[in-house]
Amino acid sequence: MSGYSMDISTPPFPEVFQPGQLSPKSMHAQINPNEQFFSSPPPVSSHTPIPMTHNGLPNQYFHPPMVSQGETPSNSAASVSSSSNRQSSVTSLSTDSITDATRQALLTSLSQPSIFGHNHLKTSQPPISSPLLPGFTPRQQSMNNVSLPSTYDLQRYVAAYTKYFHPHLPFLHIPSLSFDSPEFTNNQRISSPIANFNQPSIAGGRGALVLAMAAIGAFYEYETVPSKELFEMAKKMIQLYLEERRKTEINVGGGPATRHESSYHNTPLWLVQAMLLNVIYGHNCGDKTSAGIASTHCAALVSLARSAGLMPSAPPSDELSPPPHQSNSSDIQMGGDDVSPEVWKTQQPHASIDIHGEWHNWRLAEERKRTLYAIFILSSLLVSAYNHAPALMNSEIKIGLPCEEELWAAETADVWNTLGGIQSAEQNLLSFPFALKSLLTPNQRHPHSPSHHFDQPFGSGLKAEDLPKSQLRPSTFGCLILIYSLHNHIWEIRQSYGSRPWTSRDNEAMHSRIEPALKAWQAAWANNPQHSNERPNPHGAGSLSADCIPLLDLAYIRLFADLGKSKEAFFQRDWEGMAVELAYGSDIVQHAELSPTASDDSAAVSSTNHISPPLNHVAKAEEAELSVSATQGTTQCSKRELQLRQAASRAANSLAMSDKLGVTFADFDSRELPLQSALCAFDCAQILAEWVASVQQRVGRYLGIIGKDEIDFNKATAIALLNDEDCKLFQKISSILDSAEVKLADNRSISATAALSSAIGLPCMADYGYGSRILLITASMLERAAVWPITREMAQSLETQAAHVSKRETSSILSSHQA
Repeated sequence: MSGYSMDISTPPFPEVFQPGQLSPKSMHAQINPNEQFFSSPPPVSSHTPIPMTHNGLPNQYFHPPMVSQGETPSNSAASVSSSSNRQSSVTSLSTDSITDATRQALLTSLSQPSIFGHNHLKTSQPPISSPLLPGFTPRQQSMNNVSLPSTYDLQRYVAAYTKYFHPHLPFLHIPSLSFDSPEFTNNQRISSPIANFNQPSIAGGRGALVLAMAAIGAFYEYETVPSKELFEMAKKMIQLYLEERRKTEINVGGGPATRHESSYHNTPLWLVQAMLLNVIYGHNCGDKTSAGIASTHCAALVSLARSAGLMPSAPPSDELSPPPHQSNSSDIQMGGDDVSPEVWKTQQPHASIDIHGEWHNWRLAEERKRTLYAIFILSSLLVSAYNHAPALMNSEIKIGLPCEEELWAAETADVWNTLGGIQSAEQNLLSFPFALKSLLTPNQRHPHSPSHHFDQPFGSGLKAEDLPKSQLRPSTFGCLILIYSLHNHIWEIRQSYGSRPWTSRDNEAMHSRIEPALKAWQAAWANNPQHSNERPNPHGAGSLSADCIPLLDLAYIRLFADLGKSKEAFFQRDWEGMAVELAYGSDIVQHAELSPTASDDSAAVSSTNHISPPLNHVAKAEEAELSVSATQGTTQCSKRELQLRQAASRAANSLAMSDKLGVTFADFDSRELPLQSALCAFDCAQILAEWVASVQQRVGRYLGIIGKDEIDFNKATAIALLNDEDCKLFQKISSILDSAEVKLADNRSISATAALSSAIGLPCMADYGYGSRILLITASMLERAAVWPITREMAQSLETQAAHVSKRETSSILSSHQA
């Protein structure tokens, strides 16, 4: 099995890897020279693709083709309506511009051989190829063999992207995105014999953006096989573009400085955007190897953004105050997209230009800004999901926050001007450094002592009158960016202690800093009357404001529980190691003593980093569950259990509020809910299950299995086995489970528990305690609602944890049965 062949003496895009351009925190990835962006791969033995856990959904989820390959309906998106009330007509206009000429240009570009004489497509392929492997190459050889979907299917996939994915990450300017422009309809070849470094010189490369959008859209249409094929094509087209670019630079000549200058002027925005979508795809496509390569590419993506001029090197003149009347367009340099940096920097925002030109220049700058923030959001999501170091730190963002969504979604210059145009953008411009510092310093203006009372409202449960007064009013997209930045800040605080033990004083210091910041963020979010945590938005403002709330709740939970080690195990797809870490890890609840059942071996398991725990350690941990927990007789809860209860109460409140609002995965699927909603439900279920299991191991021999056996909680409190807070939390968990089971039963004629048990192949849900039930029900919701394969992997890991918790439930009552 041979790998992709290419000259490895010089990377195809060396500017991306200039020393000093990488993010300071991205060096932890230790990018191997053979794993650089689109470079030649290492030996295949070290990068054998991992088979997909899920190859697709059942056949009933696949839509049959509506037309033959050659047909192109005149209005492909007529039946597609956006989740945002403002986008339906834009979707139709954008997808209608995908014509047969667009498809033909894609076919022509995909059929071209390598510039440097190597044939990408003759190498043998492994049975299952990972799209993000460095040596990945599509299988097709000639234009006749390229399995490019029909024009109608391309329209349908891009429409699905616009309808389902774009509202949650609105960095593309959909109203001006025309796929029948020369950038998309020309085949990918040099447009002039000698490249002009002041203007883009390669035509047709933007087709990679079409393919990347279509690949994601196909997932939302439940068409997994075309999605993966489109992703492979997007990878090939980007590599062909980079080879064309390299050839141009070689022909022009010049030293490293000249090549760096050409990169600065010639790195187009679409290349950054296409790569961003590819990295998002790689992290969520359900393949461990692809996710690993995508993590490496995250650092390269930041460097690519630098080379495109998206990250100004100098901070604003005054980070502590919002820049008054500063043009939105001055945040981002305009190199590589229609206007050169020199021209843009000398151009005055209020020069005597027509409104169309003003709108054109403004939306180019805004799109570049939003693209950088989309990279920041991806980096921040990986921090929360996998405990990865940020590829883009808070301190590296020096620009203003994005504008209001209504202004960004304006379909024409006249509509944009009616909404206030450049004046509105300037008046509402808020710099990221100022906004973040304002959130992190409210306790200096309003002294705050954190309260950990069980009944204290928090997050989505807080009422407007309970929030502090705030003059801060970021845009909706700005709110999403800022809540992610607070997640980064929590991670940075924990990392700053290094190997030094985390004490209760450290914990209180973090709470006193972060809790006021979260309340200040929520007050700023609430300052916009169109913001709502309901879906759909009752004001017709789209779903972006509701997308922030799961992250708010998750931030509160992360204050009480550090899931970092278990997240690292999840990234490795080590479900057993993840379950052991949750049960016995000393880092989950810092500054508290280990679980009474934790052995030295289980503690050793929790200390592993990015390595699957050895099987003998896992076996010993399981033995500890069955033996030590069965003999424990203490009725006093540990500090670990108390701390877990704080996190569990917030997790239960988050799930209860989602259930009340009807925004759970039993109400919607992943088409409508963003990935952070799945992440929040995932973490909430794990925290609740671990707290229940901890209580269960302490009181099981006296009360039986909580949630399965009939238990008089009044008697339990009378004999000091449980306190009032425990009982209230159990009642809330019971209510959450009952509601979820009813919703999942889907109004069938049989009982909810029977319907659910049949759906997930279990004997009877009534045979399980609260701990294992919350995991199994959440897994069932994520499985049924999944669009991205990563959501199914969350479900698999929850099922594994449920098996561990179920064993702990049984072992907790063994001693009483023996007696």
